[in-house]
Amino acid sequence: MATSWQLLTDDRDERVLFADLDTTLALPATPAGPRNRLRHVLRLVTPRGVFFLKQFDRTQWKNRWRFATTAPRARDDAAREALVTIALRDAGFGAPRPIAIGRRGAASFYLCAALPGTDLRTLLQQGACPAAQRRRIAHTLGAMLAAGFLLPDLGAEHVFLDGDQVAVLDLHNGRCTTSGPPPRRLLVRILRRCRRSVQDLGLPRQVVLRFAARLLHVAGLDAAATRAVLGRLPPWSTAARYDAAGKSAAYADRNPARTERELTLLRRVWPGRSGERVLDLPCGAGRLLPTLRQLGHDVVAADGSQAMLQELRARAAAPTPPLVLADAAAMPFAPGAVDGVVVFRFLHHLPDATARAVVTEACRTAGRFVVVSFFHPCSTHHLRRRLAGWFGRPPTRFARSLGTVRRWFADAGYSLQQHVAEAPFRRDLWLASFVRTAVVTAADRAPSP
Repeated sequence: MATSWQLLTDDRDERVLFADLDTTLALPATPAGPRNRLRHVLRLVTPRGVFFLKQFDRTQWKNRWRFATTAPRARDDAAREALVTIALRDAGFGAPRPIAIGRRGAASFYLCAALPGTDLRTLLQQGACPAAQRRRIAHTLGAMLAAGFLLPDLGAEHVFLDGDQVAVLDLHNGRCTTSGPPPRRLLVRILRRCRRSVQDLGLPRQVVLRFAARLLHVAGLDAAATRAVLGRLPPWSTAARYDAAGKSAAYADRNPARTERELTLLRRVWPGRSGERVLDLPCGAGRLLPTLRQLGHDVVAADGSQAMLQELRARAAAPTPPLVLADAAAMPFAPGAVDGVVVFRFLHHLPDATARAVVTEACRTAGRFVVVSFFHPCSTHHLRRRLAGWFGRPPTRFARSLGTVRRWFADAGYSLQQHVAEAPFRRDLWLASFVRTAVVTAADRAPSP
């Protein structure tokens, strides 16, 4: 199998330490993060410092075409990342110091030195990024974009701050072009990526909007273009989209035939027993409420949108159930506060980290069972979304397999009881019920809300 290795560092000790690919791969290393489908990153701690070796198992055909038709032209992901990094550093921007690139068969390798400082996500999580630093970061990222560096992966975990110095990494999807305002489509993608990377941190919406507006202004957009880009972003929280005038009522009245089909599926997997208390979160306008009451349950309705709770109050048959304004990823209930939790038509709006947090919270709050719906990746619906993603449209729906959802529940002490699909391999909606392996008894349960 053909192997190549090109050293990019002039440091004599580093050239000896990383003399060739086999020598580099033989060094002690630990995973730098979870492996994805096509690449993984290793962290190498050496006497010369910390380095990261990124391995791309292969270069996708769409990337090969993009690397051949846009600058800087490259054969594979590793070479593209090195060339974008070098161009950024030559322009005076912060990026990891490249050490080497290589190939072995279809795989490509990129070795770089660790960036000093702390990533933006960690700083925000620790409350250690004051307004002045946020402005500096937004200004630097906007300046990079205005200088012609089109970097779609600017999530908070890819932006580092070391004193006053801002640097970026994970650049293999970037490209270089002439200076000027970047395409609006790219800016929307960047801001969506930034949003997803910090959405679970509880940042105030105004803080995020000010950061985005400053980045767009420095990138070269005027006020009208900035408003247009910000207008294409989804609401800061999933619940907030329903607080717009008339949105909650429109949601409650849409597609009754589909709702009835889905309620039939819900009954097929339902593990609840008459008399048990069930939390419906997010409850929306209460479309599950009549069915849950027919099944003999005492219902608590919770949602992150005040407008949805008001809509449910206006529509629900007496008696109105207890209504709670709540975040599904941080439920305001004691462990085992209810017998069961149903999370219906919600997980597909959330990326994996947030969806898993919601599952964990549901498992904590339930004493006996949890029922969830989710979108499955093996469907024509999901294939259409993937095709749209290949042409640059950011994802707004997220799919995961039953195996993934099952592992999340197993980690929380639940086992799968039953699952059902609306139309396997055609439609993407699946439902599954999970039962706690060690049931919380009435004596263990905290008082119900």
